[in-house]
Amino acid sequence: MKILAVETATALGGVALIDDEKLLAEYGMDMAMAHGEMLMVMVDRILKDGGLGPDDLDALAVSIGPGSFTGLRVGVSTVKGLATGTSIPIAAVSTLEAMAWNAQAGRHIVCPMIDARKGEVYTAQFSSEGDGTLKRVTEDQVLSPEVLCVRLREASTHPAVFLGDGAFRYREVLVNRLGRRALFPPAPISRSFPSMVAWLGLQKLRKGETADTRTLAPMYVRRPDAEVNWEKGIAPRKLNLKRAGKKISEHGEREGEAPSGSASGGGDASPYKSRPR
Repeated sequence: MKILAVETATALGGVALIDDEKLLAEYGMDMAMAHGEMLMVMVDRILKDGGLGPDDLDALAVSIGPGSFTGLRVGVSTVKGLATGTSIPIAAVSTLEAMAWNAQAGRHIVCPMIDARKGEVYTAQFSSEGDGTLKRVTEDQVLSPEVLCVRLREASTHPAVFLGDGAFRYREVLVNRLGRRALFPPAPISRSFPSMVAWLGLQKLRKGETADTRTLAPMYVRRPDAEVNWEKGIAPRKLNLKRAGKKISEHGEREGEAPSGSASGGGDASPYKSRPR
């Protein structure tokens, strides 16, 4: 089964092409510079290098978050466009789960963390069973690293492996509160790979788990600030970014604005999850 996978939820995204369990090609890109046209150029390139055309694909896989608002919109809309043109199925994959599979060897808790700004992270807990399998313990959620440490201490005495840019940013907090239980893999594998999105998509497709092209959307853990402000009757600010000296973050958002996140596919049809108390 030939699958094209797209990962645009994190700072370093990209595309991957697999044929069943075999990785044919994988390309990465800085998502702070990415947009729909750029992503399609990469899709065209990987198909050409693999000697394939869109009609040769059997399925698509896409990372649905949590992560960047902008990145998720670009990735999901691109995959939906490809699926509409080729009538092939889509597998929706949690970004956190794809990240967690990088640390599935051994017996420990795996805790991917994506920086959500505002002193919080998008995260979930997985249990590495020691036999090469990974079991989801919690749903994707947004909370402070301090609250995460409390929950980890209450739930288990096993070491916890932390991955992602959130783990890098809050490493000192994690070490201070968990001590030697806090473990960190090498930086190059502490992210979500397009090839892992493709592999997890393959597992879903083999079980008949496909997304509805018409309704597929990032399932946000935190609601966009603009939407919350709209409901409160707060008019959007007119801001000249150059004049204000604002920069674009590695997630492709303005500094001070929280990137979005999404929970794994399935379950509640609403794109928003209630925040843990």
